[in-house]
Amino acid sequence: MVHGSGGSLDRRPHYRPRLPPDRPPSPQRSNPPACPMNRAAWDEHARQRQDFETPTPSPAPGRMHWTQHMSDGPGAEILGDLGGATVVELGCGAGHHLAHLVAYRGARVMGVDIARGQIARARARYGHLPGVAFTAGDAVEFLTKTEMKFDACYSVFGAVGLTPPDLLLPAITDTLRPRGLLAFSVPHPDRRGRLMRDTLILPFGNRLPIQRWEPAVSAWPSLLARAGLRVQDLHEVSNASANPLTLIITARSL
Repeated sequence: MVHGSGGSLDRRPHYRPRLPPDRPPSPQRSNPPACPMNRAAWDEHARQRQDFETPTPSPAPGRMHWTQHMSDGPGAEILGDLGGATVVELGCGAGHHLAHLVAYRGARVMGVDIARGQIARARARYGHLPGVAFTAGDAVEFLTKTEMKFDACYSVFGAVGLTPPDLLLPAITDTLRPRGLLAFSVPHPDRRGRLMRDTLILPFGNRLPIQRWEPAVSAWPSLLARAGLRVQDLHEVSNASANPLTLIITARSL
């Protein structure tokens, strides 16, 4: 079940509106290196995947997903019309979402991931697609150094939520074109099993510690506003028992 506010998706009856407050932007920041714990966890995740994956070119998936359960929540439509748009994904993993946006939405895409192993997986699968590029590195460092400008930036359980928002959000704003879109999904801060939230489950079933930044749902509008972004939609995805699972937010640069 998905709850949200604003935009065309609000026609679905199970969306619940939340109205974001207006706050002035405050873009000053410093740029520390990426969290070593997170880099190590996703490097190991990629290594385990590579142990049983065949590194061959793959067709693009027919749909992108914002939740851990592929039957829940919206797809690429929340990003709007991407024909000819330049899009960056922060925390692209194996590149499945970007491949979909290139093949089915006509976007030109850049994937950034902290783990070199994930970028190797992405290039092996989707590097053959025209209009797609991948780079390994910290999201904040990439955004502060790149000269590229993007029409849209998104993160699906990626850098948003795994990077301090006071550093990442202003860096995103700086690379967005006017009225550019930011969209992201994160684990819902009110989900059950929160004692396990700071571990990453690996493909072989073991776990490694990770560091998350998990603001309350009500805190995100002001965090985004301070970075020069205005919330457009907010969706809360729940399971059949109404337990919150995923928070999905879209916002535009002012």
